[in-house]
Amino acid sequence: MMYVVRTLLLIIMAAILCIGAFLTAERYSNLYILTSEGMALRAECVFADGARNDLEEYFTLTFLDSDPAMSDATYANYTISDYNYDLTIEKISVLPWSMSATVTATERVSLKGTINADQLSEDQNAADFPLPEWTPKRYKIKFLNTNARWYISELTLIEENPDSSNLGTPDPNESPIPAATPTPKPTDAP
Repeated sequence: MMYVVRTLLLIIMAAILCIGAFLTAERYSNLYILTSEGMALRAECVFADGARNDLEEYFTLTFLDSDPAMSDATYANYTISDYNYDLTIEKISVLPWSMSATVTATERVSLKGTINADQLSEDQNAADFPLPEWTPKRYKIKFLNTNARWYISELTLIEENPDSSNLGTPDPNESPIPAATPTPKPTDAP
């Protein structure tokens, strides 16, 4: 009888462990995607006048109303011709049963563009007004689970201009070019 009870308990514990691991992995992947897409869309709304209504899919309405980046007019007088958005997610903290989660991420954006022609007078040159650079920032992003869906509810700035030397994956653009290995020459046989 003890053998049956012990075996049954081990099977139940293994099932609970598997379900917990599955739910955690599901939440990790969901939070990773929502963070990447939501933060990229937020940045696009700031510098390229993206569709702000689309932000409601990723952010709570209270966050959007109080987000200072949404009222930032730094790039309003510029035309962005090209940009490269990079969000490095460093840590995701979530439990299978929790209704909140935290993501730590570093955001970097490189922009190319010019000032709008209507902002220049006749004696001014566009080269005199360079495009302001986007400041790299490390954020602590808090998520809330509402109606079985995750939303970004809070964005806390941890650090401006974080050190980029501790990134996990090297940038292929910064890797050295491989050098050719010299081919050994055959020697004469004695």
